Amino acid sequence: MKRITIGFRVTGCIFFLCAAMFSYAASAGLSMPRDGWVSWQVPAVADAPNWCCFGDWRKGNHNPEKETCQLDGADHGYGTSANNGRSETTDSIRVYARFDGGKLAKLRAFAASCAVKANSVITSLENISVEASAKWLVDFVKANVATQPSKARTGTSSSDVMAALAMHQGNTARDALTDFARNDPRVEDRKEAMFWLTQVRGEEGAVIVAPLMFSDADAAAREHAAFAIAQTKSPLTVPNLIRQGNTDRDAQVRAQAWFWLSQTKASEAESAIRAALQTEKESHVRDQAVFALSQLPADRASRALIALAEDKSLPRHDRKQAIFWLGQMESDAAVLYLDKLLSKTAQN
Repeated sequence: MKRITIGFRVTGCIFFLCAAMFSYAASAGLSMPRDGWVSWQVPAVADAPNWCCFGDWRKGNHNPEKETCQLDGADHGYGTSANNGRSETTDSIRVYARFDGGKLAKLRAFAASCAVKANSVITSLENISVEASAKWLVDFVKANVATQPSKARTGTSSSDVMAALAMHQGNTARDALTDFARNDPRVEDRKEAMFWLTQVRGEEGAVIVAPLMFSDADAAAREHAAFAIAQTKSPLTVPNLIRQGNTDRDAQVRAQAWFWLSQTKASEAESAIRAALQTEKESHVRDQAVFALSQLPADRASRALIALAEDKSLPRHDRKQAIFWLGQMESDAAVLYLDKLLSKTAQN
């Protein structure tokens, strides 16, 4: 069986509390220490990824081995592996929290089977319910909203908390993440909630995030919602990306929608992008739409770009862009077309 390692890194995944510290001594019924590491285990959402730590794939290692997670060391991206193309899952997770002076300093969540170590003793808390654990995590985010309601924190992020929350079984975690994705006053926290909803909670998460591609007032959040849903296999993905590419009021959001559509490799991509080129006014969006066609599988990309280059109803600039991207490809069809084009030019 071949194992494939999949890693995710999200900006701000390391989580250090700099300001607006929140006391956890009695939050959600959990009793926490003043200093040191504690951990507790709870049931995971269905098909939760089997998160652990792996070797550094950034150094050219495309199949790094699973490693013991060093909780006090440099941050690892959340990762899992797959056998025969099927991602490994877990039915339980363990949350690790470190306290300094009664304040939360770091938090991580991994599959319960994942080996971890720390520079000090890790105290295990027993009989923690999944509801109590989820509420404790929610309290952290809400406390920071209360103290910093309108700005993203610098040097810290809710990413690890959102990730851990997404892994929790049950409606408490789902409903809290939904509320954060829709209503958190900080754009970055809304984006984190969107990402982890789709990454961990599958179709349920996609159903929650899809409407936010259109309803969020912030363009960056709408763009991130498109990115998040594009990482899923939800049937909502393609029609919503096409809708966003055609209708969003922000040019950058429309442009990125076409890129993410191409990444899905959906059969509708070529026709949707060609149709958009008939109506789109912004040159940046048009350029990105042509580029998106070049990101399709090579044979489809070649056919689509050649069709654009030959379409004399399109602006000359669009046709030149299509030829440019054909020049970046190594497919036989692209090379043959460019050879013919050069021969015709030489004859003229």
